[in-house]
Amino acid sequence: MIKRFGSLPAVDEISLDVEPHEIVALLGPSGCGKTTTLRCIAGLETPTSGQISIAGQVVFSAKKNIPPESRDIGMVFQSYAIWPHMTVFKNVSYGLEMRGRPKSEIREKVIGILELVGLPGMEGRYPSQLSGGQQQRVALARSLVAEPKILLFDEPLSNLDAKLREHMRIELKDLIKRVGITSIYVTHDQVEAMAIADRIVLMDRGKIVQLGNARELYERPSSGFIAEFLGSINFLKARVVEPKGSETTTGLVKAVFDNGCEILFPAPSSLTAREVTLGLRPEHVQLYKEPKEGPNLWRAVVKKQVYMGSIIQVFAEIGQTTLRIQTSLEVSREGEGIFLGIDPQRVIYIPDTP
Repeated sequence: MIKRFGSLPAVDEISLDVEPHEIVALLGPSGCGKTTTLRCIAGLETPTSGQISIAGQVVFSAKKNIPPESRDIGMVFQSYAIWPHMTVFKNVSYGLEMRGRPKSEIREKVIGILELVGLPGMEGRYPSQLSGGQQQRVALARSLVAEPKILLFDEPLSNLDAKLREHMRIELKDLIKRVGITSIYVTHDQVEAMAIADRIVLMDRGKIVQLGNARELYERPSSGFIAEFLGSINFLKARVVEPKGSETTTGLVKAVFDNGCEILFPAPSSLTAREVTLGLRPEHVQLYKEPKEGPNLWRAVVKKQVYMGSIIQVFAEIGQTTLRIQTSLEVSREGEGIFLGIDPQRVIYIPDTP
């Protein structure tokens, strides 16, 4: 699918299949094309070219463009978009009433869906009498009650405070899975995408740059952009000195930093470059007071530490190279000598420079 605004490609030749009952997150920075993609699926934007099918039915092609109200979708917006002058019951039942469903069926479905989303007995309240999390549940109930083929989420938790957002991530995924509805979820928050989605579609400049589950993208990013977007990482330049498959490295690659420190790391068999970029996640770097046996152990000096409650963020220097580490180990003072180590399998080979 392609969507251009003038000559600018907002969505640039993307192709994606979403499996039944799957939750797929469209993730990326502002302007990457994720919301435009969602709006094209919903029928709120018209693609420039391509084809969109929902549950086997073509809803957009060169010869067809089914309007949003006929695509059998539910949509949950960032702004909730619930009517303040209507009760919870009326907000949720509105779509069924427009479809001419019998009153007895409407009441049964609304009461059932409100219980499902955790709002039993609240059908008589108005939105002003609800918390932000409860309003979001009303918006979700309204989308679910008509039993759509697919549910579309556009940054649905971004208006909630941090604590409630953290709680709602878990609750929302559990609810979607219990209902068993196929869902596409747009967010710019990588933690939200990793917590909710079965698969993540990472987008940049209108293109899909990597697709996979959270672990695949976090531990095996295909570029520096992806590695940096999905959490904190230390990028290090190194020069390969020993090829993959040698006896001394048991199938790993040996490289050295500018300061002379050696590092072992796994890399694809096709690796031919002598100059490489490696990534070390701060939580994977171990901090020791005494030297340990094994590979990838370096002497370092503590430059700064920041207490952050559950973790301590330590900045340590190996020669002229500074690494950021997340640890629970107390470091007594700045300027103290320590040792840093990392499992070779935790070292990330970055195919391109960030």
